This record gives sequence, structure tokens and C-alpha cells, in this order.
Amino acid sequence: MIYGHGDDVFRYGDQVKLNFSSNVYNGADLSGLKDYLMQHFDVVGHYPEPRPHQLECLLAESLGVPDNTIMVTNGANEAIYLIAQLYKGWSSVIPQPTFNEYEDACKTFSHLVSYDSADELEVLPDDRLYWLCNPNNPTGNVLNKNLLAHIIRQNPRYLYVIDQSYADYTLHPTLEPKELANYYNVLLIHSLSKRYCIPGLRLGYIYSSPIIIDRLQHIRQPWTVNALAIEAGKYLVKHDPKMIPDLRAYLEEASRLHAELSAIEGLMLMDSGTNFMLVNMEEGNTFDLKRWLIEQHGILIRDASNFRGLDNHCFRVTARTKEEDDQLIAALKQYMAWIASGQH
Repeated sequence: MIYGHGDDVFRYGDQVKLNFSSNVYNGADLSGLKDYLMQHFDVVGHYPEPRPHQLECLLAESLGVPDNTIMVTNGANEAIYLIAQLYKGWSSVIPQPTFNEYEDACKTFSHLVSYDSADELEVLPDDRLYWLCNPNNPTGNVLNKNLLAHIIRQNPRYLYVIDQSYADYTLHPTLEPKELANYYNVLLIHSLSKRYCIPGLRLGYIYSSPIIIDRLQHIRQPWTVNALAIEAGKYLVKHDPKMIPDLRAYLEEASRLHAELSAIEGLMLMDSGTNFMLVNMEEGNTFDLKRWLIEQHGILIRDASNFRGLDNHCFRVTARTKEEDDQLIAALKQYMAWIASGQH
């Protein structure tokens, strides 16, 4: 991990009262999962399956696909690095700005990385992967699923890695594994950590053709998914609890937050189809803003300056409750007015 991630609440301890930096929904009711794990806590005294095959079978059944097309991973992050490792030395096209780990993983395994410029695409080798985050982090934009399917189908010589970790945070339709049964050039990444609001347990999966999944299984390290995470995954896949009680209402609140922030003088926002949004500030810098918000209000935002193509005027926030969002809005109004006054 070269650049690191934004949810760095661990750096600040009790200073953080409201965390707007994580894209994972913060109001999930995890009581059922907690009770289940306490009843099965003895699994930590035993080695887990070297490969979480039982969970893979349960997940495949729930998705309506063969179990040899699913590979459960230690979060979406392990999936990203395994794919980069499998295609070591290939060229990778990574449109920007997007999740940093695609580039980090590709550089770790000697990929020739392109950022989707026309001149580069003309000379890249045909052994090529396209990395697409949909919905995209950090912008929140969502690509049309039919357009994606058309591009994949029309370009069989290329491989497409579609990361849908935030598919459960948008009302826009995204690709379903069973829809891709006849596609042999796509690897679909999903995050159970985000679907079920358990980022600390690290659970993700890859859907692809049996040949690709088999090759990935052969290069993975054993025991990368721990026993407690496997047990949690079994419970969650079987019961499929609705962690966001009303997604439409939650996204309506995200839209309200987007509109309120857009109305603040000096802030510009990109359109978003998810619960998070990218903000650009005309004056000041996000390092000072982040520090000020923590010190004055106990609010943590995501400094987005380490995304390729962005700078220290960019930050990302995620919707919470109306009352909490109003605190963020008031704090940002106060800061931007202070910047505009020239007294800083």
C-alpha cells in the first residue's frame, strides 16, 4: 500500500466525534451478527479452511452461479492484488481519479500503467487490463451497466476488472454475476465488508470464468480469510440482513447534503450517484481544513489530495444522519467564511 487510505480515524483517538471520511454506512444494526459470533467464538481456537470454500459455495448459491466462478478474498483489496499478480507484466489502463490500490497493485507486479490517454492507448500491447471502479471512488459517478456490458462484449481481446464494491450504495443498476455467464474477459469484484458494513472483518469476492478463478486460487496464500470472518460471512450470506434500512431515503439525505454544500461560497461538487461526494475548495487547502475540523468540531473528512489527478483543494465526505450532516454544513460554512475574510 503505497499511498494509504482515507479513513484514518485511528490516528486521532477520542478527538473524532463524527467520521465523514469512511464511505461505509455508519448506522447499521450489527446486533444479530454480534450475537451469532459470540455463540461461535470458539472458531478462533482452530485453523480456518485454507481456502474459504464453504463460504464460496454459499455465496455462489445465493448469487445463482456455479461455485467454481466465485473466490472469497480478504476484502476487495486482496482481490485487486491477486488479479494484478496473476497478470504480472501486462499493461493496465486505469482512468483517473479512482481508487489508488489499482495502481499500487499493478506497479507491485510490474504492469505498464496507462491513465487512459488516447496517445498511450494507441501503443499499448493487447495484453491489457482495464480497471473500472463502478460506482467510482472518490467521485461517486456510476457508469451505465448496459454500456459497460456492451464495451466488454465488443472488446474480447481485453480483460476488464469491474470493482463494484459500492454497488449497494446506489440506486443505479450494476452488473450481476449471473448476467455475465457468457463473458470470459471480465473479473467482477464485490465487497461484503461494505454491503454488510463490516470493514474490520475484511470480506470480498471475485466472480469470473472458472478458468480464471482456478488460476487465481492457485496463486493465493492459504488462510488469508480468518475463521471469524468466514463465520460472519456464512451468517450474513444465509440471512442477508438489510444493513441500510431505507437506501432511497439515505441517498435523498446524501443529495440534500450535496445541495447544501454546493451552495457554500467557494465549494464545488461533482455529481454523485452514491452516499459520498467529492468536493473542491477554491481557496485554502484540505490539510489545514482537515486539521481545523478535527480540532474545532471533532469532524473527520477524507483528504483526497493523494488521489492521482487531484490536489490539496479536494476532499471527500459521506452522508450520515440529517442532524450530523447539518453539523458538517455549519462547520464548513464557518471555515469558508473565515478563509474568505483573509484573517487566517
